[in-house]
Amino acid sequence: MEILTINQIKAQYPNQWVLVGNPELENPEVNGTIVSKLLKGIVLLASTNKREIGFKAKEVQYKVNKTACIYTGEIPKNRLFLL
Repeated sequence: MEILTINQIKAQYPNQWVLVGNPELENPEVNGTIVSKLLKGIVLLASTNKREIGFKAKEVQYKVNKTACIYTGEIPKNRLFLL
């Protein structure tokens, strides 16, 4: 399992939902989005379909201690995603 930086994840999985294992966050105690604080992690799953990530997450979560789900594209300001 390869550890990728957030820039590598965005480059390899553009406009996709990505389940990141063992995410390393910058200033985790400060409020903000996971994507803005994510430094690096292990890509467990990637898909354009958010529901697919949710259904398959149980199959791979046991491999890591923590997970975070991010979207690598631009989210419109008037759009809200619930996870």
